[in-house]
Amino acid sequence: MIISRYLFREILQTLLALTALLLMIYISHRFMVYLVKASVGDLPTAFIFQLLALKLLSDLTLILPLGFFLALLLSLGRLYKDNEIAAMAACGIPVPVISIIGFGVIFAIFIAILSLLVAPWAEKKMTILQVQLKMSAEVGGIAAGRFKEFNHGKGIFYVENINADDDSMQTLFVQAELPGKQLLMVAKQGYQIREGENLFLVFVDGHRYEKEQNSLKYIITDFAEHRIKIPKRLETVPALQIEATPTSVLWLAQKAELQAELQWRLSMPLTVILLAALAIPLSYSTPRQGQYGKIVVGILIYLMHANLLNIAKKWVEHGDVSPWIGVWWTHVLLLIIVLVLFNSQFLKNEARRLSNPIFSFFKWNKTNEIN
Repeated sequence: MIISRYLFREILQTLLALTALLLMIYISHRFMVYLVKASVGDLPTAFIFQLLALKLLSDLTLILPLGFFLALLLSLGRLYKDNEIAAMAACGIPVPVISIIGFGVIFAIFIAILSLLVAPWAEKKMTILQVQLKMSAEVGGIAAGRFKEFNHGKGIFYVENINADDDSMQTLFVQAELPGKQLLMVAKQGYQIREGENLFLVFVDGHRYEKEQNSLKYIITDFAEHRIKIPKRLETVPALQIEATPTSVLWLAQKAELQAELQWRLSMPLTVILLAALAIPLSYSTPRQGQYGKIVVGILIYLMHANLLNIAKKWVEHGDVSPWIGVWWTHVLLLIIVLVLFNSQFLKNEARRLSNPIFSFFKWNKTNEIN
């Protein structure tokens, strides 16, 4: 029991440090992606942190299993390097395999909650947020000094400068193709206003040029204030993506795409348990091999399993593989690797025992030829 608590503490400390590192890398990368989108006007700055938080919740099921696997490899590798495992063996205490796998089961339950409940909820919130993004991105999210299309490319909007204090705009230009006519407006100032679900753009102190199709005559109007409604307005929430479908709906689904998504979500906690078992034999090393000798091998196995899992999911979605087979063969393959590593010494001894008669036979034939 004392050994198990000591091992849990070592694994937990390493897990927290690795998870913090992986999250910092992930958040910095996603934050830079959203900043680039905001700089070109594709994403309003007010939505950056909301998208970042929701995307992080959705992707935790991919980040945490890797951190847990590496934490096990590093913790057990350090115990081998410092001869603590050897000291335990000398006292008749084996490596606590059951305790490590039990810790993996506990962590798998946490991953299951994320995979089955939290991640679909985050994806659903992101889908709803896309409505607000599209409504704001019609004219909102404009970057000063850049032309922006709206109304499916039938309009162009340009603003020379945006006041950061009150979001007012200076020197505006709008050109739009309307049914049966063309419209062009310029104004010295402007601002946005929302009334209910409607978004309006207010032009201040400007000119409006309107021309009928197939005509060379313009109607010029000077105005002190002119309000136009943003042409595109989304009335309904778009259909939920498969990733945002609640898990309760997936259990009774018959479509291959939905069955593949359910198997994917169930695969996340199952992968954690298999990785916990894999880390036990994979972390074995002699003091001369060092603590990090098996890290590269472990990462390669993890990446191979993750890629095969993605491929298997696509096969089920496209109907190339029966849902009864689904993605489960990838876990069977990983289980075989675990069993082979656990019994590697036995397999080596058996291979040596079977090869000895063969070597003896060739050696005897060679001796007879010399004689």
